[in-house]
Amino acid sequence: MKPYLVLCFIALLVTLQTTAQKLTGTIRDTAQTAVPMLRIYLAGTQKHALSGPDGTFSIHNIKPGSYKLIATGTGYNTLEQPVTITDSITTLALTIQPSDVGLNEVVVTASRNRETLGTVPSSITIITGKQLREQSAITTDINQLLSMNVPGLTLGTNTSTNKGQTLRGRGMLIMIDGIPQSTPLRNGDKDMRSIDVSVIERVEVIKGSTAIYGNGADGGIINFITIKANPNKRFSGSTDISASGSLTSAANSLGARVAQQFSGRLNKFDYVVAGTYEQTGVNKDAKGEVIAPFQSLSQNENVNLFAKLGYNFNDNNRLEVMYNYYRTMQNSSYVDSGGKFGQRPIIGVIGTNPGDKQGTPYNHNAYVNFTSKNIFRNTSLNVNLYYQDFYTVFEYSDFYAPPGNSAITSKKMGARVNFNTLFNFHPNLHGDVTWGIDVLNDKTAQPLTDGRPFVPQMNMKNLAPYAQLKTYLFKDFLVKAGLRYENIRLDIPDYTTIKFGNYAGGVFVKGGNLPYEALVFNAGLRYTRFPAFNPFVSYSQSFSLYDLGRTLRLAKAVSNGSTSIKTIETKAIITNNYEAGFNSNIGKFNASGSYFISTSNLGTSLKDVNGVAVPERAPERVQGFEITAGYQFLPNLSANAAYTHVEGKKEVNGVKTWLPTTRITPDKMTVNVNYSPLKQWDLGVYYIYSGVRKRFDPNPNTKEYDLGAGPVGDFSLVNLYTAYRFNSAASIRLGVDNLLNADYYPVMSQARVRTDSYIKGSGARFNLGFRYNF
Repeated sequence: MKPYLVLCFIALLVTLQTTAQKLTGTIRDTAQTAVPMLRIYLAGTQKHALSGPDGTFSIHNIKPGSYKLIATGTGYNTLEQPVTITDSITTLALTIQPSDVGLNEVVVTASRNRETLGTVPSSITIITGKQLREQSAITTDINQLLSMNVPGLTLGTNTSTNKGQTLRGRGMLIMIDGIPQSTPLRNGDKDMRSIDVSVIERVEVIKGSTAIYGNGADGGIINFITIKANPNKRFSGSTDISASGSLTSAANSLGARVAQQFSGRLNKFDYVVAGTYEQTGVNKDAKGEVIAPFQSLSQNENVNLFAKLGYNFNDNNRLEVMYNYYRTMQNSSYVDSGGKFGQRPIIGVIGTNPGDKQGTPYNHNAYVNFTSKNIFRNTSLNVNLYYQDFYTVFEYSDFYAPPGNSAITSKKMGARVNFNTLFNFHPNLHGDVTWGIDVLNDKTAQPLTDGRPFVPQMNMKNLAPYAQLKTYLFKDFLVKAGLRYENIRLDIPDYTTIKFGNYAGGVFVKGGNLPYEALVFNAGLRYTRFPAFNPFVSYSQSFSLYDLGRTLRLAKAVSNGSTSIKTIETKAIITNNYEAGFNSNIGKFNASGSYFISTSNLGTSLKDVNGVAVPERAPERVQGFEITAGYQFLPNLSANAAYTHVEGKKEVNGVKTWLPTTRITPDKMTVNVNYSPLKQWDLGVYYIYSGVRKRFDPNPNTKEYDLGAGPVGDFSLVNLYTAYRFNSAASIRLGVDNLLNADYYPVMSQARVRTDSYIKGSGARFNLGFRYNF
């Protein structure tokens, strides 16, 4: 009897083995890009899988028969396809359609891994390539372009710096393909103007504190994603030529620009090479007066050289190298003249500026990037080695004794090792873990160009492991949580302070090593079921060493005319960001909104002490809301609008006061209308409103407003874009900046309460260009 039972059991196993089949396949989008993290299952069964990093999936132990295969994921239309299982292995090649709603927009910055907006529980703004191409026809000033499109970002300053431009009232980390451009150790506010708009494919803006990339992201991250090769041709390219000038007074205002690109793919090798040269003319205000050359965009020579080369070893492994060189120098034939804050602006008059030319002589960025979509089971790998060498020179000033030009030099070398592991425990419990380590060496100093050491070289070494979990619970609840451990050693040499402003200098400071350790967290929840209402809540922290250079150069003697680095206030800032928001897509209508609160025990504001800007360390609370809406009235007519309100206070000696306007942007509203009267003719009108912020009274002792506390009045700007395509290759375009020739002072000109920055904004300017694609 027992042998009979054994034979029956063996026969049963053989039968099950022969009837249990396997389904495998790959799933790609319409651009033939592998799509990971899609749920794939057979209707009416418990059989399921999750597509891997290379888009592959596998379902085992399926009985022969006919089934309905379903593939679904946020950002894509649900794919339903009949499938018949007969052979031992059935292989499919599936193509899934991206959904029409905005939640399918892919973002990489938020978690260092490809994901769609609908799977990120935080506020994100993406400026697309189409937006950049259109609005760069109005202005190539990247500061202005960003502020016109990013809610919560202060409007551009109309200068070569982004001084006073904050994101949600706090500083931000600017990057090029993840390479830090900001210099948090000694912030020079030149990080936005670090690349030409012609080589930017898109801009990803992550708003609110985030630690995913480390030091300096108190208010968020702005990441310039560079252009990619054209994979459809062996050789292609474009030539773009344009001219610009003032519409109020043409004399000396004309400028020219040429941008050239070559791109293509040769078997496993792809490339893109680009170069841009621009010479700007003199900027003039609405009355035709020459705008003061102080940190001006007038008479600038801008050069950008870019190359990206890639090699695909196979479908899973790729090596890519990138290099970008950017230079912008002012060759002004004008000097500052006159001006008094609150009464009349500084203007430019013919003359020769003393000292060295102001601008950025060079900014080198390079990386080597290796990607493996399946380095081991369900895990992808990305290794990025990067380098940045940056040098910028500020205006000549008698602020120093003797007068001179200060400069900032910064060199960064880093490595990022990033793994992404997918898991699929159950149809209602699946997701991924992004984990790895960052290594960064940042050497930043602020010398004067004559050799005097204004701020000593700060040598920061950071080793930061991190992990981020993203998982779906019960199909529609997305949970995201992570942590990052900052382990920093900051070396500062012995140095002696120099005289500037009302600071006497001459203090010897004994250097040393400053250690910093911090564990920062983030957590978020998003409900993804209904595109009509896709809400989220989140909490995130950031770590920042705020502008230590300002503190170091103001060292005070403790005894015998000397002090030690250990006695100077150098504590790091931990910022907490609380946020609730939503995205909504209903047919032709889309909207988003969020409310946020940002707190920190130590502040980042500057206060005026005897004519010198000094960091103020005090608890702060910033809060506000953002709301956007858009509607596609017709296939050729759409409109979008955004409104931002930010406010903040600090607490000094138990008294709460408003944060200065150099930190807090006035209310901002933007409205864009895009219309194509003909298939080959495009029109765009862009309206920008900057509101009133008058929170402060004059100082009772000086009878004047304190630094950053100036009363800010409102103003409105209207920009125009139009383009005509003769055919698929040739097009002409016209952009007009400040179409209605508004006579206004930018926000920072009003807020800073400094005569040297009391400068008007540009009057009406045109930009006429021709583009040819081949």
